[in-house]
Amino acid sequence: WDVDNPAQLGVVQNQDSYAQGVAAQRPFFFDHIEELANQAMAEYAALTGRVYDQVIEYRTEDAEYLIVGFGSMTDNAEAVVDYLRESRGLKVGVVQVIWFRPFPGARLARVLKGRKGVAVLERTDQPLACDQPLVREVRAALSKAYENGLHLSRNEGGGVAHEGYPALHKPEDLPLLYSGSYGLGSRDLQPSQLIGAIENMMPGGKGKRVYYLGIEFVQENPPSEARKHYQKQLLADYPHLADLAIQGSENPSLLPEGAVAVRMHSIGGWGAITTGKNLTGTLFDLLDLHVKSNPKYGGEKKGTPTTYYAAFANERIRINYELRSIDVVLSPDPNVFRHTHALAGLKEGGHIVIQSIPGGPEAVWSQFPDWARKVLEEKSLRVWYLDAFGISKEEATNPDLELRMQGTVFQGAFFRVSPLVKQHGLDENRLFDSIEGVLDSKFGSKGKSVVADNLRAVRRGYDEVQELDWRSIDAAYKEPLKAQKPKAAETASPGTQTPLTQADRFYEQVGR
Repeated sequence: WDVDNPAQLGVVQNQDSYAQGVAAQRPFFFDHIEELANQAMAEYAALTGRVYDQVIEYRTEDAEYLIVGFGSMTDNAEAVVDYLRESRGLKVGVVQVIWFRPFPGARLARVLKGRKGVAVLERTDQPLACDQPLVREVRAALSKAYENGLHLSRNEGGGVAHEGYPALHKPEDLPLLYSGSYGLGSRDLQPSQLIGAIENMMPGGKGKRVYYLGIEFVQENPPSEARKHYQKQLLADYPHLADLAIQGSENPSLLPEGAVAVRMHSIGGWGAITTGKNLTGTLFDLLDLHVKSNPKYGGEKKGTPTTYYAAFANERIRINYELRSIDVVLSPDPNVFRHTHALAGLKEGGHIVIQSIPGGPEAVWSQFPDWARKVLEEKSLRVWYLDAFGISKEEATNPDLELRMQGTVFQGAFFRVSPLVKQHGLDENRLFDSIEGVLDSKFGSKGKSVVADNLRAVRRGYDEVQELDWRSIDAAYKEPLKAQKPKAAETASPGTQTPLTQADRFYEQVGR
């Protein structure tokens, strides 16, 4: 076999050839990968200035407790670590594992030596395994380092048992390991969950060794008596359920100081993603802001509710999760209150812009159910409305764009109500010159008329959005719209059904 003249004779290897080929991979290939990878990362750093390593440490110098994990989760963890150090004085840090193969066991063993606790967080739950994949490797690395300590203490000679690994001599050199599963199926990872993982390790914490983040096995306040009774039965059969999940004591907003956050409630196929991208592109181009935006939806298809998040700041935005502290809510979906808590997370004095319906201000107010009106009152929220559908229908020369362009109208409304315009002292000429540039780069290939249509739509959204003086609307219009609730089954389901599928049981535990 010659790498300079590769050839394959047939597609079958006998057992002897296969065994030799597999074994040969270690000395001739595997043993060289670490050196070559380090060399490649050094070359990359020299070219770009971006330094990567087998593991990347963050504030680990004096840390007593560490979070270890992969990928974008560590950005969130770094923001949490900064917050806990500043607000509570906790000595915590983060270790991001860049390599999984070859596993950087020697490096990790050196980093973890002597820590009081290490929470290893993974986006997986491997069934029936002794440990999750990453914590299994971490445990093996620490075990090798401890074997080195035993080898030296016994004066067995011949150097250490595991080359490159440190020698851990005392039990206190070994940190306590905690294994957490998070983000399964891309479920959100909030700061409170990371705070919970740290609090769990600390004196007075629950000390759970295996747990889930972002899963609610037991509700503190079940919404109905039926649910409360069902949960009581579950806990009787599975008393450990409550110990499977961890939640922190607080959920702070970790956006940079002065950041502005926006959430959009729309419908699949109405152009919310395009609107969000255009909005972030405009703010980046106009104000040179750091931006981060992303849609959030699961298996939704065209015609079902979607949500879009965006944040803008003067410094890097590190967090990667659903924003829970919002300055502006945009809702092209006029029926948003029938399926979503559209006011959730809105800051005191925040803004919501909603698609109007025929009938004037009173009709707009009728869209807000009683619970939403209470939130408006408690937080002194400001309500704005406009007929984005009507504007897009009038301005779109292509009928196919009528639905999508209403999001463009809302973009104009955002600039009218957003605190960003006032914060940066924007004048209308600069604003709309920048918007035109972004629209041209986005739609220019489709023709000047498409760019002109969108620009007119943005302009009209900016000019025509109106604030709703909801406090002065006559009390006769304040009756909330109450959705009709389905009635529970009057009689028990036929005995031929299993208890799990009985209609009345489903209604009591789920429907109610």
